[in-house]
Amino acid sequence: MILGATLLAGALTPIKAYSQTGEKSLGVMGGYATYNDGGFANVNFQYTVANHVRIAPSVGYVFRNDHKSAFTLSADVQFPFRIVKAFNVYPLVGVTFNNWNYTHRDDRSRVGADFGAGFDLYLTSYLKMSIEGKYSLMNDTSGGFIGFGMAYIF
Repeated sequence: MILGATLLAGALTPIKAYSQTGEKSLGVMGGYATYNDGGFANVNFQYTVANHVRIAPSVGYVFRNDHKSAFTLSADVQFPFRIVKAFNVYPLVGVTFNNWNYTHRDDRSRVGADFGAGFDLYLTSYLKMSIEGKYSLMNDTSGGFIGFGMAYIF
């Protein structure tokens, strides 16, 4: 009975952001890109500008597969919310630029929109792990990115 009341009280408690305003991190992420069924890697920077608002620019490369590779540049805004101590979830939206290189035809450069979600697990006060999924919506080259990352917090 006491355990049930404690869990109910915890569920009704407002969720607060784990990351603090002014927190910065620099990290790497790698994973799977659906447009060419290949891998990708990127470098990202995150800066928490306010509670529940974090800017997250990144630059990356999608490795050649199925005669396609790409350079990517994204500027996303994440909205982190604390679920339990050291664990955040976040939806994200943003803009992206992808320059796809094709082996047998002309390159395609596109600007589009990102939307998705992810979560952060703070391993220490200086290190966090992230898993993120996002979809880049753009003309002719839309695709998803599912990645795992590590970042240094400073």
